[in-house]
Amino acid sequence: MYHNYFQNKITLVTGGGSGIGRALCHQLAAAGAVVFCADIDLLKAEATAAGAKADSIFAKQLDVTTEEEIKFVLAEIFAQHGRVDLIFNNAGTGVIGECRDTDINDWKYAFDLNLFGVLNGSQYAYELMLKQGSGQIVNTSSLAGLIDGLAVVGPYSTTKHAVAAYTRTLHAEAKALGVKVNLVCPGVVSTPITEGSAFIKGKESYRQFSRDTLAKGITPERAAHHILKGVSANKAVIIFPFTAKFFLFIARIFPVVVRLGMDKMVNDYRSKYREG
Repeated sequence: MYHNYFQNKITLVTGGGSGIGRALCHQLAAAGAVVFCADIDLLKAEATAAGAKADSIFAKQLDVTTEEEIKFVLAEIFAQHGRVDLIFNNAGTGVIGECRDTDINDWKYAFDLNLFGVLNGSQYAYELMLKQGSGQIVNTSSLAGLIDGLAVVGPYSTTKHAVAAYTRTLHAEAKALGVKVNLVCPGVVSTPITEGSAFIKGKESYRQFSRDTLAKGITPERAAHHILKGVSANKAVIIFPFTAKFFLFIARIFPVVVRLGMDKMVNDYRSKYREG
């Protein structure tokens, strides 16, 4: 499928217990990689490993917001196999609500997981990859990390912009040093992210609205296919599906359309879904 690109690659996937992370683990294992599926919920990671059609996938408990844990897991993998070929910094969450309703702790929570979780994995993997002279770092942002001014998702969007900026910087610096770096920016994918997301002053009906919206997206399996295809081709930025690419094009060429859409989103949220 990917021209044997992932055959025997020693790979760590964070957030592998569900959604895109689980699909990545399964498809990587099927492609011949040795996969370490990491998740803060060990039972979910073990379920991913048990559901794979391969015996080269192993569950790890990992809190990506804790530097010592990610450093330990990477060092353990390196000690076992002598290298770390790939890391997919995929773990993340949503913090949804108007800026006026969020407090600093809400923002810290979003930054700890969505940004520093990616930074921890990237920085420590980068150190190992520089020593071994090769490797590939794949960081998951979002279409929301490429479009300015997305209303009601401030903490989520801001952290995803930060991931995109950091990953592009690392890409520019690492390519001459033998390390590949890829930025993943999915559009709407049908994942259970809303279940673990924080909805600040949003009614339960807004969580259901978010579930319904995500349900219309592509499957995690299809998303993982897009990601692995882009990684194997070493695409600097991997955007999918086509609707996401089209929306980004419209946002860049006709920004007024996005601004009008955001005005409507704010009005709808305040009239239907915001408490108080």
